[in-house]
Parts: sequence; C-alpha cells; structure tokens
Amino acid sequence: MHNEIYEKIKNSCGYVTVLLNDEKISQGTCFAYTPTGEIITAAHVVTGRMPIRVEDYQDPNAKIFVKFPGRPLIEYFVHFCSLGINVDAFSETIQLDIAALAPKEKQTGDFNYLPASLTPPRLGDRVFLSGFSDDLSLPFNLDRIAKKDFPGMQDFLSAMQSGYIADMMGPMTKCAIVGNHVRIHASNSKQNISSDFSLFYMDNGVNSGASGGPIVNESGEAVGVISQRAVTSASQSADTNLKVPAGATIGLSLEPIEAVRQIKLGQAASEG
Repeated sequence: MHNEIYEKIKNSCGYVTVLLNDEKISQGTCFAYTPTGEIITAAHVVTGRMPIRVEDYQDPNAKIFVKFPGRPLIEYFVHFCSLGINVDAFSETIQLDIAALAPKEKQTGDFNYLPASLTPPRLGDRVFLSGFSDDLSLPFNLDRIAKKDFPGMQDFLSAMQSGYIADMMGPMTKCAIVGNHVRIHASNSKQNISSDFSLFYMDNGVNSGASGGPIVNESGEAVGVISQRAVTSASQSADTNLKVPAGATIGLSLEPIEAVRQIKLGQAASEG
C-alpha cells in the first residue's frame, strides 16, 4: 500500500526554479493537485524570501519554471501567493506560506496529481513528507567528479540544476507522525474574510529544497504543504542567537485554498 503512495508522490512532485533577470533566486518543491497541472507550493519558494511582497511575485522579470518527471520544463504563472489576513485583534498581517500556480500554456495529457483534501491531519496521524531536499545529490557525486571541459558536461550539469533531477532521481519521501497540532481561526469583519486552518509539526525533519512539497495522508491525499523545518535555540556565550535544526517539520493545511476561492468568487460577483 505504501509503495503505491510513494510512487504516486514521486510522480506528482515537481522541481521549482525561479529566475530573476536570468539569475536563479529560489528553488524548491511543488506538487500537482489537478490533472491539468495546477500546483501548490510554499509562498516563499515563489518569492525567495519572507515576508511575502506583492512586487516580488508580480515582477515581470521573474520567471517560474517547473520540471515534472517525464515532462519538459514548463513555465508557470502565479494564481495566488500567500493569503494575508488583517485580523482585528492583531497589529500585523498574518501571512500564510502557501501559493497556487498554473501553467502559462495549456498542457497536453493529464498530469499525475495528488488530490487536495481540506481535512487537515489529526494529532497522532501518520503522514508522508516529500521534496527535493539537500539530502539528495547527483549519483556518485557526478557534479564533483565530472570533467567540466568534457563535451556536453556543462549542459548536463546546468540541466540538473534547472530541475532535471526530477527525472534522474525524484524527491526524497519520509514518513512522520503529527506531534503537535494548532487550529487557528482568522477573520476580518471589514474585508469579510474568514479562514480556518491548521499549523502542525511532524516528527521528521526535511532540509532546504523540500519547502513547498506535499504532506500526504495514508489515503494518498495531499493534506498540507511543507513550510519549513523547525529550528531550536543553541544559544551559547559566543552566539546568543544561534539556531539549529530541531529535527521536525512545520506544515500548513490546504484550507486557505478554499478561502482564496471564496474571495475570488466574491470579487467576481461584485464586478459582475
């Protein structure tokens, strides 16, 4: 059973590369959640930094490419990037680290995808985390031992960096248990926005590059998106602000997708 889930996750994950003026500013993971290739990822993967700024993902010089196994490199556009809610009781906007994107051009054939569930995992549930993390390296350290002046080698290494690792290796998938679960309700009466969502910690760590990857339940449904690895203080006299990985991963449920859909429906109705 789990073999099938792992294979399904592998085929649904994409490698995201973001370029600004042809310079790579961000890379991470995404996953298709519809058969037409719409994807979910972490908002900070799209912009390369937090907090999320509208000017970052609307910059005309920024280009987002995704590589899925067995498909050519595809350029994407941002459907939405982060959901900012100005909660009445808070002085600052809450930014949710989730984004949805779609191919710039219609693609042929159905995508392998993970159906998105708006039911978040519960405390104690077993889930699967997946992403193109720094755990992975080219087989046999090819990037280190390759003769850079060998004909075609530079093109090969460049292709791997732009996402073709999705074909050659696929993502790293790990099993985890939800060890902490926080339910949050955010609303703003002036904007008429309301969203319930979950933040949860899982007891297995991911490394840089896995951000934006799927969190999948035992039914093979995507129930969350990887936001970041958890860190903990390692304060010492020489560096009182030192932080180190805590061996856990922070995830966000997919419910904000429904909130965004409701917002867009409301906007369309008011414009109509």
